[in-house]
Amino acid sequence: MSLKYLPLFFSLFSNIAQANQPFTIMIDPTGDGAYAGREIQDTFERGITLQCAQELKKQLTDKISNIRVVLTRAAGETIQPMHNALFSNRLQAELYLRIGFYHEPDMPSHIALFYYAANPTDFWHKPNFLHFYHADQAHLQNLALTKQLATNFLQILQNNQINTAFVPYGLFAIPFKPFVGIQAPAIYLEAGLHNTSDWKYIIKPVIAFVQSLMCEQVST
Repeated sequence: MSLKYLPLFFSLFSNIAQANQPFTIMIDPTGDGAYAGREIQDTFERGITLQCAQELKKQLTDKISNIRVVLTRAAGETIQPMHNALFSNRLQAELYLRIGFYHEPDMPSHIALFYYAANPTDFWHKPNFLHFYHADQAHLQNLALTKQLATNFLQILQNNQINTAFVPYGLFAIPFKPFVGIQAPAIYLEAGLHNTSDWKYIIKPVIAFVQSLMCEQVST
């Protein structure tokens, strides 16, 4: 199948609507075998993001039933362009979460959320689930829902009983290249780390966010 056009026969939580189907989350740790990412103290971003993603997978599967957590890469693996988009779409993931870190020498550390929008007119779009979209337009299918989920995530980050380590910068819509072609609601979480071990403090907020999604599905 051509990478230029992606079929968008996608509906949020379509897997959950079928009995016994798991809720699928893809976690994308920034970096790969070819790109080390940003330097953080005496190490690089790609190692910390992978460590964080692995711990998230473990805790999410331990704490939440009927969930499938898929990581986009293993240690040393190099990811080809559009691979993650095709992988996510093939799995019909319900959520795509990318994680990035940078070094923040001063305290407090900050955290921000991003999602993909090419320009303000994207929000005028009315989804057509039986339509073929160019890869650059894949995000349009669930743009309103993506914004809603990201807003809910930000509210969790603003709760200092859940997020004890980071000051939220806010939520931003940007033309974010790593999300091109992804049909699922895709959110990029970027946090500043004062120490390399501070990635552990995002685990609790992410779990709370995913649990809120699961509760929403149970109630609908």
